Amino acid sequence: MKVLKAVLDVVVLAYFVFTIFLLTSVIEVEAMFEVSAGTEVLDIYKMLVAGSAGLMLVKLLVTNLYIADISRAQHLAQLKINNLKADLYEKRQAFRSNSYKQARVEETEAA
Repeated sequence: MKVLKAVLDVVVLAYFVFTIFLLTSVIEVEAMFEVSAGTEVLDIYKMLVAGSAGLMLVKLLVTNLYIADISRAQHLAQLKINNLKADLYEKRQAFRSNSYKQARVEETEAA
């Protein structure tokens, strides 16, 4: 999931830079897409807007899935920590209980 998010971030950045270059006329729209009419150029800009909206929607979805995956992993790690703490507590209680019984047996044997 992390790799998918990183790849998508690179794609979005490249798309953003490409769009900025088109809008600032660093790259000529007519030369890039071989169009001549103004309406065709307008259609290309509309497609760029639709493409960027689609990319942002996919980026939002992947980011939310990534966050959910991290939250789930954190929750599972917290559950494991709690189970280990419970086991440690039980072992300490058993050790203390066992030590108390042994001390009492030793007192009765000494008397």
